[in-house]
Amino acid sequence: MKGKQFAYSFLGTVIRIVILVILAIVLYKIGGKAYEFGFRIFTEKPMSEPPGRDIQITVSKSDGIKEVAKVLEEKGLIRDAKLFRIQEKVSMYDGDIHPGIFTLNTSMTAEEMFAVLLKSDDEEEEEAADAATPKAPADIAPPPEEPEEEEVTETDTSEDLQDATAGETEGGGEE
Repeated sequence: MKGKQFAYSFLGTVIRIVILVILAIVLYKIGGKAYEFGFRIFTEKPMSEPPGRDIQITVSKSDGIKEVAKVLEEKGLIRDAKLFRIQEKVSMYDGDIHPGIFTLNTSMTAEEMFAVLLKSDDEEEEEAADAATPKAPADIAPPPEEPEEEEVTETDTSEDLQDATAGETEGGGEE
């Protein structure tokens, strides 16, 4: 009986070791994929090099980031819709997408696309105010600044002149 118990015990230990090795490999693979995905959130490159190509997309009022990300992926503006949604959440542009027709370029990064798609109402109002404000023509020079003058007091000047003339008269009369 002792031989059988030893064999079962040995077999049980081998099975445990195999299971632990498989778990370690699976965790390593999952960790690698998670790291790669996390790295891509902040370093994803545009689909093409500049100048790229312009693509128009239409966003309706009911569209959320999920629908827009799917459209961008279908049109070839981004590689991964899930990645784009996470990038939007961690960016400073996290918010509602405004409806409209947008022209995006394949050479734009996700951050640049967010700037176009998620422009806030405050920014739009500032741009409208800037456009309405008349600007001075560039060829009109600003008024010249007056040069700073040194302060000269009359007493200093008159004393200096008196000293100078006194020196000339004294020196000139002795010769």
